[in-house]
Amino acid sequence: MQDLLRSVSDSYPEFSSGQKKVGDLFFKEPIFLAFSSALEVGRRVNVSESTVIRWTQKLGYKGYAEFQHVVQRKLAEERLEKAEQKIVEPAAQQSFLMNLLDADISTIEKLKESINEKELLQVVDKISQANRIFVTGNFFDYGIAHWFSNWLNLALDHSEMLYPSTGEYYTQLSKMGKGDLVIAFVFPRYTNLIIDALKSAKAQGADVVVLTDSTESPALAYADCALAVSVNSSLNIDSYTSVHALLTSIMRFIYVKDQEKVNGNWAKAEEVYKERNLFI
Repeated sequence: MQDLLRSVSDSYPEFSSGQKKVGDLFFKEPIFLAFSSALEVGRRVNVSESTVIRWTQKLGYKGYAEFQHVVQRKLAEERLEKAEQKIVEPAAQQSFLMNLLDADISTIEKLKESINEKELLQVVDKISQANRIFVTGNFFDYGIAHWFSNWLNLALDHSEMLYPSTGEYYTQLSKMGKGDLVIAFVFPRYTNLIIDALKSAKAQGADVVVLTDSTESPALAYADCALAVSVNSSLNIDSYTSVHALLTSIMRFIYVKDQEKVNGNWAKAEEVYKERNLFI
């Protein structure tokens, strides 16, 4: 790792002002660059994603991904040396895993520091008071949106998924109105589809709750309530660990607020499970 730090230090005088910001961040938090996307790094120091990529190219790498792989390997080797493991290969693998888990733990720590409980309770109130709830997601966010929608429907009995640009979407939209709620997961990369869905929902009179990653998210223009939570991206794979943590907190608050209704709906579901002998 020291040789990489020296390389950055030697090239530092040749960096532009924006690239020097990236270099300074690397000196302070190399693990952040190792497990964050170029976009996230740029946002951290207020430079563009392209500036971060050009910075790695200035160091002699083809692009950010190649540089990131080198940093991850260097960090793994450094951990390995400090631990003085006798079996090299398993230790290296464990070290890499520990780094990945540390990155997820870091996002939860950020959530713990940044979350506003008053705003979270406002979201819980919106969910509790809604006539109907529509949950939607931004491209890669459909998985977590579908999971949350299923839980809400089981607990509160009036939630469904909203899939933009489908025939069913237009039917759902035509029936949407005042008193209804749209919960949208809007994480990069943002799409025109999700923005159109939120714009249409607002036009129909529905309230909108947005879960997103940044105060610069375009979805915030249509949000009545919003919760910000960072998504960790490593090796071009997004980790929604912190989002799951936030949703679990919301679910627990909903249970406390509407305990009688939730327990009643769960009991009905359990009766069906038993009738069908569903579980072993």
